[in-house]
Amino acid sequence: MAKDKQKEKSRASRIIDGEIEPNENEKYLLNLRKRKPFNQWDKEEHRKVCQMGNKALQELHGEQKTARQSLKSILTLKLTDDIIDIADIDQSIVARVKRDNPNATLYDLIQAVAVGKALDGNVKAMEYVRDTHGDKPIEHVEITDNVTTEEDRAMFQKIAKRLENAESVHIVEDIKPEN
Repeated sequence: MAKDKQKEKSRASRIIDGEIEPNENEKYLLNLRKRKPFNQWDKEEHRKVCQMGNKALQELHGEQKTARQSLKSILTLKLTDDIIDIADIDQSIVARVKRDNPNATLYDLIQAVAVGKALDGNVKAMEYVRDTHGDKPIEHVEITDNVTTEEDRAMFQKIAKRLENAESVHIVEDIKPEN
Protein backbone atom coordinates (compact mmCIF):
# COMPACT_ATOMS: atom_id res chain seq x y z
CA MET A 1 0.00 0.00 0.00
CA ALA A 2 2.85 2.43 0.80
CA LYS A 3 4.39 1.76 -2.61
CA ASP A 4 1.07 2.60 -4.30
CA LYS A 5 0.99 6.03 -2.61
CA GLN A 6 4.61 6.63 -3.60
CA LYS A 7 3.76 5.86 -7.22
CA GLU A 8 0.86 8.35 -7.10
CA LYS A 9 3.20 11.23 -6.24
CA SER A 10 4.94 13.00 -9.07
CA ARG A 11 8.69 12.84 -9.44
CA ALA A 12 8.90 16.54 -8.53
CA SER A 13 6.94 15.97 -5.32
CA ARG A 14 9.18 13.05 -4.39
CA ILE A 15 12.30 15.22 -4.94
CA ILE A 16 10.85 18.06 -2.86
CA ASP A 17 9.97 15.63 -0.06
CA GLY A 18 13.53 14.26 -0.14
CA GLU A 19 12.51 10.76 -1.15
CA ILE A 20 14.69 10.68 -4.28
CA GLU A 21 17.72 12.57 -5.53
CA PRO A 22 17.28 14.98 -8.45
CA ASN A 23 19.18 14.71 -11.70
CA GLU A 24 21.17 17.69 -13.02
CA ASN A 25 18.11 19.40 -14.56
CA GLU A 26 15.94 18.95 -11.47
CA LYS A 27 18.19 20.51 -8.84
CA TYR A 28 16.08 23.67 -8.80
CA LEU A 29 13.40 21.62 -7.02
CA LEU A 30 15.64 21.40 -3.95
CA ASN A 31 14.98 25.12 -3.35
CA LEU A 32 11.31 24.32 -2.84
CA ARG A 33 12.12 22.24 0.27
CA LYS A 34 13.19 25.36 2.13
CA ARG A 35 10.14 27.43 1.23
CA LYS A 36 6.78 27.47 2.88
CA PRO A 37 3.66 27.74 0.69
CA PHE A 38 3.06 31.14 -0.88
CA ASN A 39 -0.14 31.73 1.06
CA GLN A 40 1.86 31.52 4.31
CA TRP A 41 4.43 34.17 3.36
CA ASP A 42 4.50 37.46 5.21
CA LYS A 43 4.72 40.78 3.33
CA GLU A 44 8.49 41.08 3.74
CA GLU A 45 9.16 37.62 2.25
CA HIS A 46 6.80 38.36 -0.63
CA ARG A 47 8.45 41.75 -1.31
CA LYS A 48 11.94 40.24 -1.24
CA VAL A 49 11.09 37.46 -3.71
CA CYS A 50 9.32 39.93 -6.02
CA GLN A 51 12.38 42.20 -5.99
CA MET A 52 14.66 39.27 -6.87
CA GLY A 53 12.33 38.27 -9.71
CA ASN A 54 12.15 41.83 -11.05
CA LYS A 55 15.93 42.14 -10.94
CA ALA A 56 16.35 38.86 -12.85
CA LEU A 57 13.75 39.95 -15.41
CA GLN A 58 15.47 43.30 -15.96
CA GLU A 59 18.79 41.55 -16.52
CA LEU A 60 17.14 39.18 -19.00
CA HIS A 61 15.53 42.02 -20.94
CA GLY A 62 18.84 43.84 -21.02
CA GLU A 63 20.47 40.84 -22.69
CA GLN A 64 17.76 40.15 -25.25
CA LYS A 65 17.57 41.99 -28.53
CA THR A 66 14.50 42.25 -30.62
CA ALA A 67 14.63 41.16 -34.24
CA ARG A 68 14.38 44.81 -35.24
CA GLN A 69 17.39 45.75 -33.09
CA SER A 70 19.42 42.84 -34.48
CA LEU A 71 18.53 43.70 -38.06
CA LYS A 72 19.37 47.35 -37.45
CA SER A 73 22.82 46.45 -36.16
CA ILE A 74 23.42 44.22 -39.19
CA LEU A 75 22.17 46.76 -41.72
CA THR A 76 24.32 49.53 -40.24
CA LEU A 77 27.53 47.54 -40.75
CA LYS A 78 30.03 49.44 -42.86
CA LEU A 79 30.58 47.91 -46.28
CA THR A 80 33.70 45.78 -46.22
CA ASP A 81 35.22 43.45 -48.79
CA ASP A 82 34.07 40.45 -46.70
CA ILE A 83 30.44 41.55 -46.89
CA ILE A 84 30.71 42.38 -50.59
CA ASP A 85 32.29 38.98 -51.37
CA ILE A 86 29.37 37.17 -49.73
CA ALA A 87 26.78 39.01 -51.80
CA ASP A 88 26.17 38.14 -55.43
CA ILE A 89 25.86 41.76 -56.57
CA ASP A 90 26.97 43.59 -59.68
CA GLN A 91 30.34 45.10 -58.76
CA SER A 92 29.61 48.30 -60.66
CA ILE A 93 26.77 49.05 -58.18
CA VAL A 94 29.09 48.35 -55.24
CA ALA A 95 31.79 50.59 -56.70
CA ARG A 96 29.26 53.40 -57.27
CA VAL A 97 27.90 53.17 -53.72
CA LYS A 98 31.39 53.16 -52.21
CA ARG A 99 32.50 56.04 -54.43
CA ASP A 100 29.49 58.20 -53.61
CA ASN A 101 29.60 57.39 -49.89
CA PRO A 102 32.87 56.16 -48.35
CA ASN A 103 30.97 55.37 -45.12
CA ALA A 104 28.27 53.36 -46.92
CA THR A 105 26.48 50.66 -44.95
CA LEU A 106 24.92 47.37 -45.92
CA TYR A 107 21.55 49.13 -45.92
CA ASP A 108 22.82 51.66 -48.47
CA LEU A 109 23.92 48.82 -50.72
CA ILE A 110 20.55 47.07 -50.42
CA GLN A 111 18.76 50.28 -51.41
CA ALA A 112 21.08 50.78 -54.39
CA VAL A 113 20.50 47.19 -55.56
CA ALA A 114 16.72 47.69 -55.24
CA VAL A 115 16.89 50.85 -57.36
CA GLY A 116 19.03 49.03 -59.93
CA LYS A 117 16.51 46.18 -60.18
CA ALA A 118 13.67 48.68 -60.42
CA LEU A 119 15.45 50.39 -63.32
CA ASP A 120 15.84 46.99 -64.99
CA GLY A 121 12.04 46.64 -64.97
CA ASN A 122 11.42 44.54 -61.86
CA VAL A 123 7.92 45.63 -60.78
CA LYS A 124 8.30 44.35 -57.21
CA ALA A 125 11.51 46.34 -56.84
CA MET A 126 9.73 49.40 -58.22
CA GLU A 127 6.98 49.01 -55.62
CA TYR A 128 9.54 48.51 -52.85
CA VAL A 129 11.44 51.66 -53.79
CA ARG A 130 8.22 53.67 -54.11
CA ASP A 131 6.83 52.42 -50.76
CA THR A 132 10.13 52.85 -48.92
CA HIS A 133 10.41 56.38 -50.24
CA GLY A 134 6.96 57.09 -48.75
CA ASP A 135 4.89 57.31 -51.91
CA LYS A 136 2.75 54.24 -51.21
CA PRO A 137 -0.78 54.85 -52.49
CA ILE A 138 -3.48 54.92 -49.83
CA GLU A 139 -5.95 52.11 -50.04
CA HIS A 140 -9.55 53.14 -49.51
CA VAL A 141 -12.11 50.65 -48.26
CA GLU A 142 -15.70 51.53 -48.94
CA ILE A 143 -18.58 49.79 -47.24
CA THR A 144 -21.72 50.06 -49.31
CA ASP A 145 -23.99 47.84 -47.23
CA ASN A 146 -25.95 49.67 -44.55
CA VAL A 147 -25.09 47.78 -41.36
CA THR A 148 -26.60 50.18 -38.83
CA THR A 149 -30.29 50.41 -38.15
CA GLU A 150 -32.33 53.45 -37.19
CA GLU A 151 -32.29 52.23 -33.57
CA ASP A 152 -28.48 52.09 -33.67
CA ARG A 153 -28.28 55.64 -35.00
CA ALA A 154 -30.64 56.87 -32.29
CA MET A 155 -28.52 55.16 -29.64
CA PHE A 156 -25.33 56.73 -31.07
CA GLN A 157 -26.95 60.17 -30.97
CA LYS A 158 -27.98 59.67 -27.31
CA ILE A 159 -24.43 58.63 -26.40
CA ALA A 160 -22.98 61.63 -28.26
CA LYS A 161 -25.32 63.99 -26.36
CA ARG A 162 -24.35 62.42 -23.04
CA LEU A 163 -20.68 62.86 -23.84
CA GLU A 164 -21.21 66.49 -24.86
CA ASN A 165 -23.12 67.21 -21.63
CA ALA A 166 -20.69 65.39 -19.37
CA GLU A 167 -19.13 67.90 -16.99
CA SER A 168 -16.14 65.80 -16.05
CA VAL A 169 -14.67 62.37 -16.43
CA HIS A 170 -13.77 60.46 -13.31
CA ILE A 171 -10.94 57.96 -13.31
CA VAL A 172 -11.44 55.14 -10.87
CA GLU A 173 -8.32 53.36 -9.69
CA ASP A 174 -8.34 49.78 -8.57
CA ILE A 175 -7.88 49.62 -4.84
CA LYS A 176 -5.86 46.65 -3.75
CA PRO A 177 -6.78 45.27 -0.35
CA GLU A 178 -3.96 45.14 2.14
CA ASN A 179 -3.19 41.70 3.52
